[in-house]
Amino acid sequence: MIRNLQCMFAVAKSEYIRWITNPRMILMGILIVFMRTLAVEPLLERAVKMGLPLNRMEPFIAVGNSGMLVMLMPCVFLVFISDYPKMTGNTLLLVQRSGRWNWLAGQLLFLLWTVLTFLGLVFLGCLCVSEGDFLENWSNVVTKYNAVYPNEIGSFASQLLPSNLYNQISLGKALLFTILLMGAYLFLLGLVLLFCKQLHPGTFGLFTVLLVVASGVVTCSLRMKLMWAFPMANAIVWLHYDVILEKPNQPMWVSFLYFACCIVVLLVCNLWATGRLMFVNSEQVE
Repeated sequence: MIRNLQCMFAVAKSEYIRWITNPRMILMGILIVFMRTLAVEPLLERAVKMGLPLNRMEPFIAVGNSGMLVMLMPCVFLVFISDYPKMTGNTLLLVQRSGRWNWLAGQLLFLLWTVLTFLGLVFLGCLCVSEGDFLENWSNVVTKYNAVYPNEIGSFASQLLPSNLYNQISLGKALLFTILLMGAYLFLLGLVLLFCKQLHPGTFGLFTVLLVVASGVVTCSLRMKLMWAFPMANAIVWLHYDVILEKPNQPMWVSFLYFACCIVVLLVCNLWATGRLMFVNSEQVE
């Protein structure tokens, strides 16, 4: 048991070090610049206009619920893990030393670390480029702005934190749901990539995941009922709530159940794929 844990952590650690030191991590800085431009600055401008402080947590919630950034974040994340799981000439040796099931467990642990690191960097990035106070509730900049400036209702800045959020749930719940659902979304995409990569090496898995993301973007943009069949809609908190009515468009527990079921199914699929994966086959090595 101890040896299995050691092997699992060794696989995850080697993959994580390779990932965190990859030059592609510079894209995180570019993503933070986009977040500041698209989500943080519009909210800060409203705070200045009203002469009131913004809640420092609100920009991150806006990033996790903005249609454009919810599309951009998974794409950047997929760029980071586009070669996941890494299949090289050393993979066979690694599997021989650790065992295929420890290799799979290590890959899953690495994916979890990657998702947590990515969300942590996004969260810290939002805090660093934002201004304001750490408040327990929604700021008046968010809740009162449309009442003070009704002509700006429907603007891009108003859609960052729509009334579906602040009228229906507390800031703490919005923050928690945003982190959990976005984390589940990214983890699910990683599992799809892992499964497809084991079935067919190369870019097949990446195209499959991008198709899932694109389908979610299209159905959410058109507000189709089909959007709830894709992870993107389930990851956006404000889509679950009506603007005025307390009755949700979809109960939050349904989305958590959706992600739980999808992740369990993909874990089983990955177990099956790992069991049949021929590491000695040259076609499995890039």
